[in-house]
Amino acid sequence: MDYPRSVPSAGLVNGRFVDEDPLTGTPGSLIPASWGNGVTQEVLNVIQAAGLTPSEQLNNQLLTALRGDGLFTTAAQFDSDGSVATTEFVRRSGLQYSGFTAYATNTALTLAHIGGAVSFASATPISVTLPGTTGIMHGATLTLVNVGVGVVTLSTASAADTIGSSSAALGPIDLGRGETAKFVKLDNQWRLIGGTIVLKYTSLFSGHLGNPGYQKYASGIIDQWGAGTTDANGDVFVTFPISFPTAFASVVANHVGGDGAVVILVGGSGTKQGCRFRVRNMDGQAMAGWGVYYFAKGY
Repeated sequence: MDYPRSVPSAGLVNGRFVDEDPLTGTPGSLIPASWGNGVTQEVLNVIQAAGLTPSEQLNNQLLTALRGDGLFTTAAQFDSDGSVATTEFVRRSGLQYSGFTAYATNTALTLAHIGGAVSFASATPISVTLPGTTGIMHGATLTLVNVGVGVVTLSTASAADTIGSSSAALGPIDLGRGETAKFVKLDNQWRLIGGTIVLKYTSLFSGHLGNPGYQKYASGIIDQWGAGTTDANGDVFVTFPISFPTAFASVVANHVGGDGAVVILVGGSGTKQGCRFRVRNMDGQAMAGWGVYYFAKGY
């Protein structure tokens, strides 16, 4: 539909209708019957297609038709053409990712991966950079999964961007076989909010690798381990890597050396912060510099 530009007698000015101006004697535009009928029929077609009966007394039928469920046809499930999606179509299509891609080599992810799931399957370690955050909508998501044997190291493409957990900024993070990671874009950060890898950075499952080290579990149990050496009296004073929040439960230890020795926990020395061991050889002798490894439990 358009203005009646092809009708010279319509009196359009700059392609539009104008009013009559009695002061200047300028006539107003005329509305040709063909144009008036065309406009009316355009509106009636929409109203009737929605299953409504046109009425001269109602002025809201076009709006009612556009808002009703009789005008739009629900496409076949998972249809991908350019037709309008009804709420019925959206509901039965499921919460789908925008796409799914798979890679087996070093990869730089781009804007095209936003909202999708990206899978990696490599027999050797590979490196993956997350998309630069510039130009990406706040709250956009990205889901990654490693189905290969090789570790996938995730990092940012720009030094201006960071990877973050719920409590702190992280450097590159590694996805082992079968691990997943879900990110949401916040300002210049990819915030880790889901997937199996997020457990590593939660208080229930946090830990520290190395010696000394510790591991927390969802039940509240905490394992801690470390090493020490005897003083001149054959005693080892141990400070745990972290304090047990509630109570110390138990500890086992063994002597590290070239011959046998007995390691005992000094009675009453076990606390939430540490303990004291005493080491004696088979002859009951003590000596400085003997090594001890320990493994403690608490909650």
